[in-house]
Amino acid sequence: MKALSLACLACLLGAHVVCAAPAAEDISALRQEVQQLTATVRDLSALVQAQQQRINMLEQAKAPLAPAAAAPAAAVRQSAAGANLSAFNPEIGVLADIVGQLSESSTDGEGNDKLSAREMELVFGHPIDPYSRLDVTASFSDFEAANLEEAYITHWGLPAELKARVGRLKPKIGKAIPLHRDSLDTVDEPLVVQKYFGNEGLARTGVDLSGFLPMPWTAVTHELTAGVLEGGVGEGGTLLGGTRRYPSYYAHLKNFWDLSDETNVELGATYFTGSKDADRALEVHALGFDATLVHYLTPTNKLKWQNEVYLQDRDETDFQDRPWGWYSLLDYRLSPRFGVGGRFDYVEPVDTDPAILARHADTAWSGYLTYYQSEFSRWRLQLKHTNFALGGDDNTVFLQGTVAIGVHKHQLQ
Repeated sequence: MKALSLACLACLLGAHVVCAAPAAEDISALRQEVQQLTATVRDLSALVQAQQQRINMLEQAKAPLAPAAAAPAAAVRQSAAGANLSAFNPEIGVLADIVGQLSESSTDGEGNDKLSAREMELVFGHPIDPYSRLDVTASFSDFEAANLEEAYITHWGLPAELKARVGRLKPKIGKAIPLHRDSLDTVDEPLVVQKYFGNEGLARTGVDLSGFLPMPWTAVTHELTAGVLEGGVGEGGTLLGGTRRYPSYYAHLKNFWDLSDETNVELGATYFTGSKDADRALEVHALGFDATLVHYLTPTNKLKWQNEVYLQDRDETDFQDRPWGWYSLLDYRLSPRFGVGGRFDYVEPVDTDPAILARHADTAWSGYLTYYQSEFSRWRLQLKHTNFALGGDDNTVFLQGTVAIGVHKHQLQ
């Protein structure tokens, strides 16, 4: 029995030893794993510290460049903002008209016997919105007071596709009056324009409407314009009186034909009425006709023949009550750079006693040569001989240089 008990005890001890041995091995394995993990953590910690040091070094090296790097970004943002704001800035142009003039006349007239900055134009324009636009032209001269030549709003999108202008404007009367001096074919305006409407044509505050007449044919276009202007005419004009209080009225019909690929014709008719004195009566009625033929001999050689005539009916006058005047201009473009031409003028005086007249009318012959340096620079030499209705004559030499910079809607060609 004792032997059996000892045998059982030996078996239990053996089992305990067998069971205890694997537990010791597991502990040893765990210790090794812990040691490995500790080494890994230590390596990772060292790596993190090394990376942090590298980051610190990069930041220290980048710090002085930060303002310089930020500047271009700020400049880009400012440039973008400036580009957006520039969309609201007006279109600006400057035109200089320098004229030298020699005359036999002893009268100290406009620009006689001098080299002058006859006209300096500052041109501003920009759309107001999708339906309207503002255009302004201010004029300066070395022998005339500064003046506002034009300042008007153009409005589109009216019923029947009409276009309206309101403000100080050059009315669409004939061919020469709506043009600025830089767009003329000669140095000076035709005599009939100078004598009847003013030395520089006609510019008045008013409103007009224009639109194309609906016609079944397409070969011809018809544009009708009607307007109301403040009274009077330009400086030196004799068609109307000097009062601005009572308005004048006008209408113009323009007809344009493309006869062929090389030839086109424009015919126009104008009616103009106003007061010749300080009352509101419309004593003066003027009827004008214009005709222009343009023919392209080659793409660079162009012939233009332009004519205008104005007939007057002046009620209750002590002198000639139906004076009239006209001009005929022939212009030939020899090449893209050179052009030649001539003009004849005939103008009967207004409210002048026939007894003191030596001739029925002022007449003039002009010849000119034009050099187109570019669409922004032009030079012109003009000779003019004038016979005056009051007697005497005059020979005048003009030398003109006209340049334009910026945005200018009238190119010099």
